[in-house]
Amino acid sequence: MNEKLNEGLKKLGLEFSQNQISRIETYISCVLEFNKTYNLMKADSTDELTVNHILDSLAAAPSIASFIQKIQEKKNIASLQIADIGSGGGCPGIPLAVAFPEQNFMLVERMEKRCGFLESAVCKMNLSNVKVNCIQADLIKPESFDIEVFRAFHPFDSKNTKLLLRMLKKGGILAAYKARTEKISAEMESIKFLVPSYKKIKLEVPFLEDHERNLVVVEK
Repeated sequence: MNEKLNEGLKKLGLEFSQNQISRIETYISCVLEFNKTYNLMKADSTDELTVNHILDSLAAAPSIASFIQKIQEKKNIASLQIADIGSGGGCPGIPLAVAFPEQNFMLVERMEKRCGFLESAVCKMNLSNVKVNCIQADLIKPESFDIEVFRAFHPFDSKNTKLLLRMLKKGGILAAYKARTEKISAEMESIKFLVPSYKKIKLEVPFLEDHERNLVVVEK
């Protein structure tokens, strides 16, 4: 039993079924098995992976839930198209897909080896709401997604921001996991002509209380 995971979920106010918890545990096992081979993410132990990546990804789940509801009500649709851009080892896309099984998730990743890992992990987890797209992000057709999330894609600069906004549907929401407020302010100031306004939501990651984490939210 992963005590850090169970305690972290409680701290985040997330009620996962045993099936959801089992899927997360399967994902953790997959990452730890292939991490050194594919350089998926910085984590050497179950606890480190659980806290720094799984719980970090899920810290935004309450905010993502509110975004989903907002778009559902506005567009009168039940299932949204949500993309994890530059998914890498699968965070935050896979943990969020477990949290929101009724939504459609796409993991966008350009490296074939990592795509192979993602497809294998999704299969072992039996995640029917997740698809892996092994493609350069700039080759994705415009206005494909209702919500885009990313943790380690790229900084907000003119080129990347234009790309992210191009893939987003009108009325869609971009949610970027970021760290220090000072760096966020500098990045967003540099693209003010593209993104005149944004929201910054402070994230509380269980067991990482001393680390500043924020969610930068942009609406199209």
